[in-house]
Amino acid sequence: MADFEEADLCVVNTCTVTGEGDGDALRLVRRIARRNPAARLVVTGCLATRDPKAVQEAAPAAMVVGNDKKDSIPALLGCRPVPDEAAFRAFGGKTRAFLKVQDGCDMSCTYCIIPSVRPELASKPVAEILAEARGLIARGYQELVLCGIRLGRYLHDEAEKRTDFVALFEELRALPGDFRLRLSSFEITDVTERFLDAAEAAGPKFCPSFHLPLQSGSDNVLRRMNRWYTPGFYRRRVEAMRRRFPEAGLFTDLMTGFPGETEAEHAESRAFVEEIAFSGLHVFRFSSRAGTPAAESKDKLPEAVVLARAEEFRVLDAALRLRFARAHEGAARKVMLETRGRGAEGLTEHFLRVRFADADPGRGLVSARLIGSEGPLGLAIPI
Repeated sequence: MADFEEADLCVVNTCTVTGEGDGDALRLVRRIARRNPAARLVVTGCLATRDPKAVQEAAPAAMVVGNDKKDSIPALLGCRPVPDEAAFRAFGGKTRAFLKVQDGCDMSCTYCIIPSVRPELASKPVAEILAEARGLIARGYQELVLCGIRLGRYLHDEAEKRTDFVALFEELRALPGDFRLRLSSFEITDVTERFLDAAEAAGPKFCPSFHLPLQSGSDNVLRRMNRWYTPGFYRRRVEAMRRRFPEAGLFTDLMTGFPGETEAEHAESRAFVEEIAFSGLHVFRFSSRAGTPAAESKDKLPEAVVLARAEEFRVLDAALRLRFARAHEGAARKVMLETRGRGAEGLTEHFLRVRFADADPGRGLVSARLIGSEGPLGLAIPI
């Protein structure tokens, strides 16, 4: 990321989910301030909201803007308002567009700092979402990724009409055009029969890939995390999803080393992950966040134990992704290309990354056949 050294303006949008994320953001801010002191530096996002003092200490000349003032950044920089805000809804160099429809979380997971930073559930008006989606489709984006901290909790009331996430999804998939919809992170409790009906009815306009956070496969650990489901409930909803979408990609977040996690609980979590047969794991080590109940626990595990358990799950993740790639060999798929030319790569509707080794597949959303795999990567030819 050397471009910042030549920039007149640098805007850093920070995350504060983990301590590592905080550290990465502060290091970047310091580097920008040191290497390009003449640039105007704006730091926003969740770390800027939670700990503006740390940001200001890292870069005393920076403008620190919390999430509640993020929309005012152009005005703070002296930029003239533009009537058509949607003109800026473009993703330079990207073939997929991200459509944020919801923000905020009011749950109380004992390890998570996000509800203290974004505690209010907020949903974008339906008309605004539909207008933005139409604009993105008109610009040629053929995959829209629906985003939100609690995506399934989307709820907007307007003119005596209540629109929840399923109703919004149905309105989006009814839009004309050659495009498909993909979900970002989605909670297992939102995988209702009503949602599955809507997703199934969407046909090829829905990407059957799901990222359903688990965190732990141990019932006791989930209870201490204050998660709101059990492994049994999670299993039943995955089974319901797979009855509709038997080839769906299924990914999850998994935390290792939560305070008090015994060897037996760790083994229980691993056994559950193997039983569910995920397509891939996003493995996180427990991050102690000041201000959360878990940070006050006296039962924190030795770092060596946490690292060993994380590495164990990362090895399992590699095996799961390899199995996922091999399971799709011989299948016809629709691939959203992210690069062009020979060796181009893209994503199938099931969220399998594939490479076209011997031909230029073109651009956009293309039909392909998977002829093999190379590790977790599928190998494809255009059809």
